Amino acid sequence: MKKAFTLMELLVVVAIMGLLGTISVGGYRAMQRGMEERGVMQNVNEFVRAAYQRAQIDRVPVAVYFWNELLREETDNAPAIVVGKAVAVRRAGRLSECVGSYLYDEFGDLRFNRLILDEDEDDGTAEEESTSTAGGGIFLYPMNGGARDGSSFKRSTVNAASVRRTLNEPMLLGGNVRKPIEAYAFYVSDPGGVDWRRGDAYGFEFAELELPHNFIFGTAYSRSLANPVTEVKKINFKVGKNTGSGAVNALDGDYSIRVSSLRPGSSGEIEAQKVNDSDDPSN
Repeated sequence: MKKAFTLMELLVVVAIMGLLGTISVGGYRAMQRGMEERGVMQNVNEFVRAAYQRAQIDRVPVAVYFWNELLREETDNAPAIVVGKAVAVRRAGRLSECVGSYLYDEFGDLRFNRLILDEDEDDGTAEEESTSTAGGGIFLYPMNGGARDGSSFKRSTVNAASVRRTLNEPMLLGGNVRKPIEAYAFYVSDPGGVDWRRGDAYGFEFAELELPHNFIFGTAYSRSLANPVTEVKKINFKVGKNTGSGAVNALDGDYSIRVSSLRPGSSGEIEAQKVNDSDDPSN
């Protein structure tokens, strides 16, 4: 007579199958998270390395800003969404004069400046200040270094402007003849906390990076939309000495940035858990 499985044996088999299923799902999720984290770190390392190499190729300083933004607060039905962001900024020039909301670069590259201005704009013809500003707006970053810049994330929103004005004092392009000349200028629509002065170096961002949702830079992040931006870090890449075989000694200070992911910790609360630190960009 053929014997059937007992209830106890069936329960044991079901328990074993459930345990194997749980292990498989947990292993798959861990593998998936590991692949995602490796992809994020690869993007961060490539971004930082590209900024470092840009400084050495162009022979001008480059600054990289890192911060986090809260896009959505946590609700009963949905978790919070926080993203890490970064921009790389290349020094582009130095201000020759600051008058009111206008920042002049008398020595700027005219070809570069024309790329920012609209091609069909009217440059103005009056002897005294006459302005035409391009639409939209761009970010202008201070690039002086040291105490004038600090480590905080500051940038002004400006419009490019072609200004025809009479010089009140001799300047390079005007010589000793005071006559109207076309001068390139930025029109500051939002200072953004920057106190611009004559002689200040400025730069434009040439690359940006946004991490996937709930991957952040550092470990601090905002939990309230009242103050959604959390500053993290600024890295300055200087121009290294050229020995003929490449730039050397171009790294000064802490050039590594930490990447974390926001996920439940042992207590069940969302925590910033370290993924990894970025690599040496000079390698």
